[in-house]
Amino acid sequence: MITGKATLEGTQRLAQANPHLAYKPFGSFEVWISQVGFGTYRIDEQDEQYQHALRKALLEGINLIDTSSMYANGSAEKVIGSVLKQLVEEAKIKREELVIVSKAGIVVGEDSEETMKRTAEGKPYQDFTTVHEGMSICIHPEYLRDQLTRSLERLQLDMIDCYMLHNPEWYMLWAKMNKIKQQEAYEELLERIGKAFRHLEQEVEAGRIQCYGVSANSFGSNPKEFDFVALDTLWEIAEAITPNHHFRVIQFPMNMYESGALLEKSHAQGKSALLFAKEKALGVMTNRTLDVTAKDKIFRLTDIRLDQNTVIGEKEATQQIKACLDRVDDVEDHIVYHILPALKMEKEEVKELKKKVSAGAMLRKYWKKLYSSANVNNVQTMLFDPVITDIRKTIEKHGGGGEETLRWLDTYKEALTEAAQALKNYYTPKDYQRAQDIRTELSRVRPHLVATDTLSQTAIRTMRATPEVHSVLVGMRREHYVDDVLTELQRPLDSHMQEEDWHTITQTLKAVIGAR
Repeated sequence: MITGKATLEGTQRLAQANPHLAYKPFGSFEVWISQVGFGTYRIDEQDEQYQHALRKALLEGINLIDTSSMYANGSAEKVIGSVLKQLVEEAKIKREELVIVSKAGIVVGEDSEETMKRTAEGKPYQDFTTVHEGMSICIHPEYLRDQLTRSLERLQLDMIDCYMLHNPEWYMLWAKMNKIKQQEAYEELLERIGKAFRHLEQEVEAGRIQCYGVSANSFGSNPKEFDFVALDTLWEIAEAITPNHHFRVIQFPMNMYESGALLEKSHAQGKSALLFAKEKALGVMTNRTLDVTAKDKIFRLTDIRLDQNTVIGEKEATQQIKACLDRVDDVEDHIVYHILPALKMEKEEVKELKKKVSAGAMLRKYWKKLYSSANVNNVQTMLFDPVITDIRKTIEKHGGGGEETLRWLDTYKEALTEAAQALKNYYTPKDYQRAQDIRTELSRVRPHLVATDTLSQTAIRTMRATPEVHSVLVGMRREHYVDDVLTELQRPLDSHMQEEDWHTITQTLKAVIGAR
């Protein structure tokens, strides 16, 4: 177990030891943090490269780590705990120099299974809301207490510096799907957040966390959006609990396209979320810096490596996709009509499994709307892989189904992997041209922003140059990603982003996206 916590003295000492990097005070939370933090959304303990990347980042002076109990089903926290333990034991880092942030509230994977088990035993968590199969939300004090205990164990810490509610606004999405009136749902959400804040104040007193916060995707949304959460209202909730509250940090998406946190005047007295946060000295972390979500269009603000000698024409790429989808259809037909009916399961269970074996039909209908390789990756990691894992678990639960069944599941995974690769062959040249267009247009309207080596550095620079932002979270899953970030952090900022700059670059990206 690693004892201690981030301190002002420790984090300032680290900043002084790395004068070539950029650090900032973290709002009213009295620590200093690197202007880029290590995001761990896709970190998994099965891949040692993640550990190497995190180790490199920490040794090079990045001192903010952001994670969540739901990232890779707790695996991200285990990776962090393992790396921290090694480096502390080697006396290469000190606990007081590092700021560790984790989150709870989204229930997936093993946590979801545990909550279902509790429900079956007649001991359900209160305020537990299932948004859709396999994903629920809960910020009830009892749940938060249990999750914090598990996170501390996985991280091998006795204290987390900042503990955040993870997307509590998803309750509003559930309410909308269930046709609950917006005001009624919003009042219920605020009541749940109030209970959570009161519990987190107790966790501060107990010495398990230093402060707490909220990570919400909708702080920068238009107030008319169903899931909008007003930051000023959350502040009022904390103030009502105690004037000496420990609500100190917020997190939300912001990038060159998604700029609502600055441009939407959706808070008290016509302030944006960012300006309100500045007024209240809240620490601000932004995520999705490199990952743009524009309704159904998802793409990354990164340069695309493209070997022109291996690029195939759109017609040939389309033929590859269709051939792969034919194979997926054949495999799915065999599983649905031959493998599943032979299993020793109830008819209703077999029927439910058959519904899940439907990737081929889904891809045929939607593949031309995926827009980017990033979206292909999302479909593969968030839809295909979990479905196959779920089917395998269900079959094993009922006796395994034999070698032939498992062999066909492996074949199914291979067919989907091949289809995903064919889709990437189709979309990668489009990604490459989009990145080129973005750099060209930014060079025209704001040339100082593209005085960088890579598009990802440009995306990070826009956030660094926004004074109200304290740290930009980037998923540095490989050591060369860490190098890319460090190169940008070592560059001095020659100007700050003003509201007019944000208007310009947002409109520039909208024009590029609209043209593609």
